[in-house]
Parts: sequence; structure tokens; C-alpha cells
Amino acid sequence: MPLIFDSVYLTASLLGSPYLLFKILTSKRYRSGLDQRFGIMSERLSSKPGIWVHGASVGEVITAKSIIERIDEEFPEWETFISATTNTGFSVAERNFSNKNVFYFPLDLSWITEKVILKKRPSFILLIELEVWPNFLISAFKKNIPVIVVNGRISNKSVKAYRAISCISKDFRNSLINEKNVFCARTELDAQRFRDLGIPGKQIFVTGTMKYDNIPANIDKKISKGMAGLFHINDDDLVLIGGSTHAGEEDILIRVFERLSKTCPNLKLILAPRHIERTRDVSRLIEKMGFVPVLKTEIERSRYKWQDTKKTIILIDTVGDLGTIYSLSNYVFVGKSLVPSGGQNMMEPAGLGKPVIFGPHTFNFKEEADLLLKNDAAKVVETEDELLETIEFCIRNPDEAKEMGLKAQKVVNEKRGATDRNIEIIRNIIKN
Repeated sequence: MPLIFDSVYLTASLLGSPYLLFKILTSKRYRSGLDQRFGIMSERLSSKPGIWVHGASVGEVITAKSIIERIDEEFPEWETFISATTNTGFSVAERNFSNKNVFYFPLDLSWITEKVILKKRPSFILLIELEVWPNFLISAFKKNIPVIVVNGRISNKSVKAYRAISCISKDFRNSLINEKNVFCARTELDAQRFRDLGIPGKQIFVTGTMKYDNIPANIDKKISKGMAGLFHINDDDLVLIGGSTHAGEEDILIRVFERLSKTCPNLKLILAPRHIERTRDVSRLIEKMGFVPVLKTEIERSRYKWQDTKKTIILIDTVGDLGTIYSLSNYVFVGKSLVPSGGQNMMEPAGLGKPVIFGPHTFNFKEEADLLLKNDAAKVVETEDELLETIEFCIRNPDEAKEMGLKAQKVVNEKRGATDRNIEIIRNIIKN
């Protein structure tokens, strides 16, 4: 029963209310979209049948882009609208879908999810990857609204959790195994885990991962050149990018940069922390280590007066620009991997044909990391010294570095096509 989940959520909220209240009062991040999270949002006025597309955060929202574009192109008589859970996901959705209704995903309280579903009137719901909110699924099931999961991934831990929830809530179990639902899994392993939840095999398809379809093979040269000019990057400069970095990695990259700069004075470093709210901390770290932090937003507003570029480190404090930033690089280190945080998506720079380096902690992207390493299309490093040696090797052996990048691009290109397979399934659902 939804009452079970409402009780759990409300109890947790009461226990954490002093902390939550403090965060809401002191952090814009916690206040953003609060009205929409409580279901206070506009009704969908269009008479067209609607498809509610939900992506939890930035990665899922970006993944949704190709499939939304295809749906809009093939089925103009349908209307797509998009929700996101995180602030960064919402910002990227607003930027990518400026002509669409974009809103924050509602809190998973039964009366809120039911109200929002009534306001938006979706004919079916498209979940990117699978973010399970019990009351939301139950509300959709009660309204006879099918749920389609694309790019579906599910961990062993999640399977155990959903099984446990199914044992205490028949409504949740019924909403999960609803015969109208469809699960498009990324891999056969994900498909088996869906079957382990009791979902009938006829509702499960292995279609691959759409993330490869969203990875650009190149960036518009005009845009890339404009960004290079903005950052004072010359044709003979070599650019090292630390992408999606985590605490404990920026200092390593700065030390490596400092050591390499002694023999390679035309090397530049660009840091793009995974969470932009860490910008101030990373900026202070750069200063503490004897360099000058230059924020992308400061450059764009013409607030920075370029002086000794050898002492500057460019710090990316915007969301959604990483693809263009990667296009400027000669070498890319993908973060959250030298520290035990699971890694980040290394396929974006790989798709651009860049030499990719990452640490050993890539358990959240194991399939992607293994695929690149198996094809000699990336390098894994475990220490600061290994990172320095790998970049130094790339600098001294540009042909071999270029070959590694081309192999990475080939790996990505061979994995494209999941969007087509998912669209075929959606096409059949719409027609039937």
C-alpha cells in the first residue's frame, strides 16, 4: 500500500527536519524547484497524447536527448515532456529542451505523485536507466499507464532491495511486473536481473546502451575554435583535461602538471570538477599550490585579465560544456577513479578520439573501462607517478597517443545503434 511508503518517507523527513530546514534556508540548491517537487506545477494543456520522459540527473537527461529527438521526428502528433530529479539534471534539460515542458520530479508521496500524473496526463512513462520510486510506479499502475524503461541497468543490490519491497507491498510488486510495462536492458546481465524480479521474459529486450549514440564523433570546429580562443589556447599548446574530477584528484593533477611543465612549457591544464558546487574549494586549492585559478564564467564575462598563462589553471564552473571542452584536449584524465568513487563516463572523450586515462576505481563504469582496456584504447593508472609517466609517454610519442585515441573512437562507433532498437519497440507500442 502507498501508505507504507508515505509513512517511511514522512518519518525520515521528521527525523531529518532540522537538517533539511537548515539546508533549505541556507542553500539555493535545496530550494530550487521546491514548489514543483510538492506537485505545484502547471497542467499540460495540449490535447496530444503525452510521453513523460524522466532522467534522474545529467547523464540520464543527456542520454534521453537522442530518443526524444527521434520520437518528435517520427511522431509529431505526440508530445514529449521531461522531468529531472537533480538541479544539474534540470538545468541541462532546460538547456537541451527549451521548447518543451521541463519540471522537477515530484516527491514520492502518494498524493503528490497522483496529483502530478493527473496534471500531466501521460499516455506512457519513459524512464531512462531506471529510477524506482514506489509510489510513483503504483500511481501510474492505478491509472493504467505503462512504464517503459530504456537504457535499463540494475545492480544486484537493487534487485535485493526491490524484492524486499515487493514482499511488503503487493501494490509495488504489481506495478513492477505490470504486463504493459517494457524493459529495454543495456546488457544480458541487466536483463537477467529484471527476470530475477519476476518480470516476464516477453517484456524484456536487450537493446544496448544509448549513451554511445549521444556521444558526438566530433564537435563543430567553429564552436571548438571559439572555446580555444576564449581560453587563450594556441595551436602549438598541449592541453591536459581533468574531467569530472573528485576531491583528492585535483591536487594530484596539479602536481603532475607542475612537474611536466618544467620540460613541456606549452602544456595547459583544464579542470572540470564533477560537482560545480566544489568550484570554490578547488579554486582555493589551486591558489594554495601556487597557481592562478581562472573560472570559465569569469573569462566569458571578460572579468579576467590574462597575464602569465604558464601559471594559470582553467577551472570549469558550468554544466553541460564537457564535450566541447574535451574537444580541446590532447590528453584526458577521467576522474572519480583515482579515489574509490566508481569513476565517470570515459566514453565521451573516447568518442572524440582522445587518449583516455583513468584510475583503478571504475566500478560504476566497469563495462566501459574493460572495453577500452581490452582494445588498448585507454590507460589505467594507480598512482600519481603512473599518471605522470603515462602523460609524459603521450607527449613524447604523439603518434602512439593518437593511435590510442583512434582505437577509443572505433570502440565507441562499434557500440552505436541502441537508440534505433529502442525506437523500434516504442514505435510498436505507439502503433498498438
